[in-house]
Amino acid sequence: MKKNILLALFFTAVFINFLGPIVDPDFPFHLKTGEYIYQHGEIPKDDPFSFYGEGFTTDRERFTLSQYWITQILFYKLYSVTGPPGIIIMRASVFSGFIFLLWFVLRKRGLYSSLLIATLTAIMFQAVKTDRPQFFSFLFTLVLVLLLERFREKPESHAPLFFIPPLMLLWANMHAGFVFGIAVIVIYTLAEAFKYFVNKPFFGSSLKEKSVLILSVTAFVTLLFSYINPVFNEQILTTLESHANADYATIIYGINREYISPVREMSLYFGNRVATTIFFCLLGFVSIISLFNITRRRSTDITVIAVIIFSSIASMAAVRYIPFFIATALPLSRNYSLFENSEFPDKFKKLYIGYILLSVFYVYAIVFGLKNNSQILIYDKTEYPEAAADFLLENRIGTNIFNQFNKGSYLLWRLYPHYRLFNDTRFISLEAVRDTDRIANAVEYSEQSFNVSLAMALRDLVPDNIGSINVTSDSKVLSQHITPFWKKMLKQYNIDLIVHEACNQFTKEIYPIVLRLIKDDEWTLIYLDGKMLIFLRNEEKNSDIIGKYKLRKELIYDEIILETMPVISSSPAISSPYSSLGFAFLMKGQDDKAKKMIDAALELNQNDLVAHFTMAYLALKQNAQGQLQ
Repeated sequence: MKKNILLALFFTAVFINFLGPIVDPDFPFHLKTGEYIYQHGEIPKDDPFSFYGEGFTTDRERFTLSQYWITQILFYKLYSVTGPPGIIIMRASVFSGFIFLLWFVLRKRGLYSSLLIATLTAIMFQAVKTDRPQFFSFLFTLVLVLLLERFREKPESHAPLFFIPPLMLLWANMHAGFVFGIAVIVIYTLAEAFKYFVNKPFFGSSLKEKSVLILSVTAFVTLLFSYINPVFNEQILTTLESHANADYATIIYGINREYISPVREMSLYFGNRVATTIFFCLLGFVSIISLFNITRRRSTDITVIAVIIFSSIASMAAVRYIPFFIATALPLSRNYSLFENSEFPDKFKKLYIGYILLSVFYVYAIVFGLKNNSQILIYDKTEYPEAAADFLLENRIGTNIFNQFNKGSYLLWRLYPHYRLFNDTRFISLEAVRDTDRIANAVEYSEQSFNVSLAMALRDLVPDNIGSINVTSDSKVLSQHITPFWKKMLKQYNIDLIVHEACNQFTKEIYPIVLRLIKDDEWTLIYLDGKMLIFLRNEEKNSDIIGKYKLRKELIYDEIILETMPVISSSPAISSPYSSLGFAFLMKGQDDKAKKMIDAALELNQNDLVAHFTMAYLALKQNAQGQLQ
């Protein structure tokens, strides 16, 4: 009875905490692609949602448009029938199913031990609680390992192997994480074959010849089944490219946090340190008990060790592989223990303290989950530029849009087919990612560093009548008659609309393009809402819209404040939110507030460029005011 109550509290807490609003930046593009595939009866052959590289289809583009098609149709149909609640409940069910299976496998360790590991995993998985196809990969990896382990435990029954080829066929059409599954199957097959041919007790008991043969045939059939997908083998090639291609690594790894190592994740102020700390604890736990049992028994199961080493290396290379490590290493270490022939665990089991502590924690987790997810079954409107999308749909401006990738997925979902975007979180074109950075940073020539372009944009805001600020030693100065590179790019792509944030979503650094547009008569500000700015090219064809919605560009400083202030309230450990806010206060004439923010920024980072500029600008203003007096 006591055990059942504890388990009921645990799984209730787990399910509730995997509910919560949809906030994932990628979910809208999955939804829109699913809608497109369902309505057109085919996977798009070229990207219909953006205009960059139109008509030029690359392997990466085909891969990105095709790899999730079953999941995307599932998302679309479920969303069209139930709205956000259906997606959220499905997400909670898949993650909770993973946690339940993990606990079920580990239960022989003991009630408290298995619950502790499952609880830590559930807490860690809050960091990946996203509405993406990848959560199916996490579950499928665990199911695959359990099927393979079931076969190894009872090799005379081949039934578990029969489920693997169809599992991989489904997986290969839902998410590219199936490549990890192929690696696991190959490692299992090679390790078991090695044990059979070497036949040494140290490497673990080997399967019989017939079982090794059947496992090998299953692996071969599984590989063939996994190739039955719209892009054949491009998942594998693209996965390898993502780790081997230097250009890809430089561009994507610098943007996508999923590709950074857990060590670097711990160093980022916006990194999830709780989840990463739990990962290191579980990695250490698996490593220690594996080492103890090898030395204690003077033998090892090379299959288990090979899979654990593979998943450990992958997880240390990129945080996106941490769930795969959990799905493989923890189940495979279930037969290892720190204590053998010890009375300590038995004595602990007789105490009620474990039951009481876990029960209290799970009750708290249930209350916390309900309170923290007060709007549990909706999408979080604070994470998406809903109002800006509404504005653009109400005013059908027939032109291409320049935008940042992070809000592009939502805009893609809302605005297609009336508008097409420059960039989004699919990163279909690496060139688009590169050009987005160069335009957003308002580089004057293609090789100009982003720090220099920011410094130049700040410098040009200083009025001539109060002096000048020397912000850079860059010797390359463009003639006034030469069009800056970022403007050439906008013209080249026939962009008349800029839909953009004032500050970077994560660091809250001000985008140089926004500073450039303040004094640029070629562009008119027509919208802002605390999340997004919309600029329209000042041309005759746009005169009606401009006449109706034109705003003073000084309001951009208010936009910077609105985007930055919520971050300041959480006392961030980086300087850029403070310096951005200080700059905006200064430009609005609130010098005392500006000084306070700049002091805070310089305390965190003595090299903050915006903070030093703002201090110099403040000194210029005070000097000019003193001369007037």
